[in-house]
Amino acid sequence: MARTYCSHCQLPNLSCLCAHVVEQTCPVPVLIYQHPLEAKHAKSTVPLLRLALPDIQVDVGEVFTSPPLLSQGDWWLLYPDAQALDIDKPVDKQAAHLTQANIGGLIILDGTWRKTRLLLHLNPWLRQLPCLSFSQAPPGAYHIRKGPGGQALSTLESLSHVLDRLSPTFSPTPLRKLLSVRVKQFVAYTD
Repeated sequence: MARTYCSHCQLPNLSCLCAHVVEQTCPVPVLIYQHPLEAKHAKSTVPLLRLALPDIQVDVGEVFTSPPLLSQGDWWLLYPDAQALDIDKPVDKQAAHLTQANIGGLIILDGTWRKTRLLLHLNPWLRQLPCLSFSQAPPGAYHIRKGPGGQALSTLESLSHVLDRLSPTFSPTPLRKLLSVRVKQFVAYTD
């Protein structure tokens, strides 16, 4: 018998996440450049982001053109860099830094660390963008996948932390709960 899939979340009906999705509006435009191998990975968190934040844009590939100009602010690359603005600076400094930063939209590279470095190499214009990073995100809950040193966060966790810092009206809780449900599904499947 063929497996049936949910028409909305595209997962098998037994794994449908629709009941756990709480849609939100992104406080800033978000553009995710996803490496093709990551797009095929069953444990990618970008499909979860697409469900919960339907106004994000996802482009899959290795070479991209620079995005269109924003009506307000500039595009910022969410990526660790020595010159990156750390959104987790002390509260008294944070507001001034973020106000001066003129963050109009976020570009996120999705893939393994090796693949995101490749995307940077193949798209040198990305290095011209100001970078945004963080230093005090909550501990990662995406235990089914590991990054370097076991401390890396998923794309969903990184973006939810940044959006929470950028906008007082954004709540990361629905995204974290959705991720938790998905992790439990994978753990149950492997047990």
